[in-house]
Amino acid sequence: MDTSLQNTEDELNAEETVEALAEPTQRKTWRWQILYWFANATIGFGNIVFYTILLPAKIASILPADQTNAFIVISGVGAVASLLTNPLVGALSDRTTSPLGRRFPWLLVGMAFLLLAMLVLAGASTPIILGIGSVCLQIAINILLAALSAVIPDQVPISQRATVGAFGGMAPLVGGLLGQILVGQVFRDINTAFLDLGLISVICLLAFSLVLRESALPKEAAQPFRLSDLGRSLWLNPLTHPEFALVWMARTLVFLASTTIINYLFYYLQAERLFSPTTAATGVQQFFSVYVIAILFASLSSGKASDLLQRRKPFVIGGSLLMAVGVGLLIVAPLWPVVLVASAVVGAGFGVYLSCDLALASQLLPAARHRGKDFGLMNMAIFLPMLLATGIAAIALDQLHSFPVLLSVILVGVLIAAVLILPIKSVR
Repeated sequence: MDTSLQNTEDELNAEETVEALAEPTQRKTWRWQILYWFANATIGFGNIVFYTILLPAKIASILPADQTNAFIVISGVGAVASLLTNPLVGALSDRTTSPLGRRFPWLLVGMAFLLLAMLVLAGASTPIILGIGSVCLQIAINILLAALSAVIPDQVPISQRATVGAFGGMAPLVGGLLGQILVGQVFRDINTAFLDLGLISVICLLAFSLVLRESALPKEAAQPFRLSDLGRSLWLNPLTHPEFALVWMARTLVFLASTTIINYLFYYLQAERLFSPTTAATGVQQFFSVYVIAILFASLSSGKASDLLQRRKPFVIGGSLLMAVGVGLLIVAPLWPVVLVASAVVGAGFGVYLSCDLALASQLLPAARHRGKDFGLMNMAIFLPMLLATGIAAIALDQLHSFPVLLSVILVGVLIAAVLILPIKSVR
């Protein structure tokens, strides 16, 4: 027998005897799922609210003369920190032998980092301090995301994964919308908003910790973490695990579409003369509200249907195609009523996709002992598009001055994403 195959078989046999690595069978209650939603909503506070409201406002108060470049640099460095943190923390949590379990200790670390970052950001008075606080915040958010994502394959049975995946997938977007409302209507003062959102995040995470019960990983079952594992935590051989690689590539393209639309919507509305520079923010808020509501309903209904049918691929493919329809509307009919319809269509497609994407990925994980690291790699597909969107927009908008070109690129991307799922055979 081939040595690598023998090693894989031995590893799988060993996993079956370790409770922390066993396939979960106990169904999760609605209380557990709702609290899991609240925990994931904190990701929206640290990403969507931060990048759409808090960071621009803080930059304006510190560096009013060069706001755009400061935003690009700080968000770019934050994206790099996100890309590196998620899989690395996932790999470390896979080896954690705490009596509290593998993921819970990292939730505590993430909470502590989050509070530290919010304190630094609230008091930041120079671009350097603001940049340091921003990087700390992205590290904190990705520590939390790595731990929360790994909870799905650790604790949720296959029969519920699309439903729970829907809760986790749409929570950051809904949390981002709620955070925007709180900052705009309740907190108002930006410095106070950092601290208030930090405290709300900790409360949400502590509430979930009340229902999170993990089996400890025995020390003899934990693999040692060597320096060479730093590189391995950022890599999974696509030739050895081609179906996992296909899902990863598709996820990158779908999140590229979502990221590009949201990040550049403010400028799209002005370029198509739908809003003036002074009123474009109102258009963005209306678009984002419809978008998130569509995600909410589509994600929950599709997740439930996927679990009942035990089918993942049709929903993931269908969600990608529905997003393509919405992007097409933005290209061919840039009229405000049509744009609002497009926001609902793109949101519904993204919601359908989110409900089953994590469930599909969780059923393709190579080994139980590497769930955290492999889900960390899958989460890289959320943050890599932040860098890709900048490069694509630089060519389409700065060089060609064309939003149709930018939108056409992401339209092709989501169509390719749908095609990439077709060859997958091990999951229906």
